[in-house]
Amino acid sequence: MRQRFFWLVLVLVLPWLVACGAGTPTGSEPTTDASGGEAAIPDDGVDRARLSRELYFYNWSDYINPEILTQFEEEYGVRVIVDIFDSNEDMIAKIRAGNSGYDVVAPSDYAVQIMALDDLVAPLDQALVPNMQYLDPGLLNKYFDPDNAISLPYLYGLTGIAYNRTFFPEGITSWSVLFDSAQLPAFRGRFSMLDDERETPGAVLKYLGASINATDPAILQQVEAILIAQKPFLASYNSSDVNRRLSSEEFILAHAWSGAAMQARTGLGDEFSGNANIEFVIPDEGGAIWMDNLVILRESPNAYTAHVFINFLLRPDVAAANADYVGYLTPNEAAIPLLSQEVRDLYAAGFAPDDAMLERLEWIERNEDTVVFTELWTRVKGQ
Repeated sequence: MRQRFFWLVLVLVLPWLVACGAGTPTGSEPTTDASGGEAAIPDDGVDRARLSRELYFYNWSDYINPEILTQFEEEYGVRVIVDIFDSNEDMIAKIRAGNSGYDVVAPSDYAVQIMALDDLVAPLDQALVPNMQYLDPGLLNKYFDPDNAISLPYLYGLTGIAYNRTFFPEGITSWSVLFDSAQLPAFRGRFSMLDDERETPGAVLKYLGASINATDPAILQQVEAILIAQKPFLASYNSSDVNRRLSSEEFILAHAWSGAAMQARTGLGDEFSGNANIEFVIPDEGGAIWMDNLVILRESPNAYTAHVFINFLLRPDVAAANADYVGYLTPNEAAIPLLSQEVRDLYAAGFAPDDAMLERLEWIERNEDTVVFTELWTRVKGQ
């Protein structure tokens, strides 16, 4: 009688146990690998039950390797949707308006400071970002976020001059090539300046021998006059696709970020092919150094997933794949040995700073005095 009862219970209960996943440890539900067998979820400390299905990343153009987004989705089941901005000012205006829909944003150094003052960003839980251990200590604790309480480095770069050596066989050593009105007629309509209220006046300030953060009214009058005199010869203010235009030789000269110049040189995946004649230089008068950072918006409903995404981007293999693709400088020390030889060779050829170059570079800072650049830029573009 007892045996018949045991078998009756087993027949009734076993299907229910199978349906409920009996025998599988909690939080370790098996997945299927490429061969159709069971593949264990990696023990990376991520609580997958807390992940959102989608994450919205507000980023600069041509500034992330699409393959690593696919990799993130494969590893975590989260689809990352990328939207593009062309300037920190445009980005901040959209975030300030509220209900942007974004989770993670990549503001530049001074823009982090502005967003913090406006209470637009959430504090980082550094315990959820263990891969920050791989970041160069020299790029942490910067003026805009001294304790990295709200931001972590994503990529950094330089601002100088990209040029086609076919048209400038002697090379370029000075900002005068862009600001001396006697030189400009030779390449009218074939060069561009960044569409940026701090970078472009800042380049003129360096040309004049001043600090990139100088706000003296007399010198800013000179800056404004030089930029207005330049406009008839300028193809455009361009921060979005100068890489493509240099590569195609529509532009032969450009005020450019180092990574955009490298993209023009090497190409960008399947997007466009490179041009081996493109060079990049920091003029003798100096240039800018800057860093774009990863922040989580205070309005984001997906803060946990955002932390997981940031930690993923800081993984050395992922950071190397990203830097190889976008051509900008990785702040990840452990990623540098993983870069392709081509990229490391271009770093050594001037697309990355050596000690001597670093002495000629300045960080752009933002304070109550620098609001004058917004006014200056409005007047210049209104001419």
